[in-house]
Amino acid sequence: MEYKNILSVKQTEEKILLLLRDIDEFPSERKISENLGVSRSVIRAAIHHLESENELVRIDGKLKTNKAISISMLGSGSMSQELQMDNKNSEVIQFSKDIVNTSNKKIRDFFEVNKNPKLIKLSRMRRNEGIPISYEITYMNYNRFPKLLEVELENGSLYKTLEKYYSIKVAYGREEISCVKADKKKANILGISIGSPLFKVSSYNYDADDNPVEHTDQFLSGSKFQYILHATNIFDYKEDLD
Repeated sequence: MEYKNILSVKQTEEKILLLLRDIDEFPSERKISENLGVSRSVIRAAIHHLESENELVRIDGKLKTNKAISISMLGSGSMSQELQMDNKNSEVIQFSKDIVNTSNKKIRDFFEVNKNPKLIKLSRMRRNEGIPISYEITYMNYNRFPKLLEVELENGSLYKTLEKYYSIKVAYGREEISCVKADKKKANILGISIGSPLFKVSSYNYDADDNPVEHTDQFLSGSKFQYILHATNIFDYKEDLD
């Protein structure tokens, strides 16, 4: 029976992550072995475990440290706020801002509009440290927020702009998260291959008076984001007995 030095592997994992913290290109196993002074079998075991824990990812066949942005599934803040909490340097690039009519029944029902609804459609791309990370399409009721067509978004934040010009804050909402494949347009915007996995996050947000404020479809690069759910007392429940 073969026994592995678990402590040695764990220590090697920590050293590998420290070694890769400030570089992008993953060195060969031989170079890491020489640098850390441990056998290649230990290096191989450490790399395998780091991959299973998603600390290392393979992109185009090459190993890289996972610099994914962590987003809370229960968070109620905007994407800008989430990125600030994760200490990310982000910027928003606006593609277009138009008045549109939509035949999408779900969106029309959300805004409670029927015939010829006037909606503002805002198309944006978000970059983090110069790298595209999300493509976003936002809809708002033009009759309620006409000034948004004229003003620039304050620091790229839609919520700050709504608060500044309309004294409106988003109080609550719901999100629907699914996975889709990047089409040609999204792949071009995000700088990824056609067919790459994307998170599609559809949000429906309301103000404190239960009025619909905005609906957004976000397309997030699957290699750059991870959604995290923090829960407590998940075993503290009782089954209904009839």
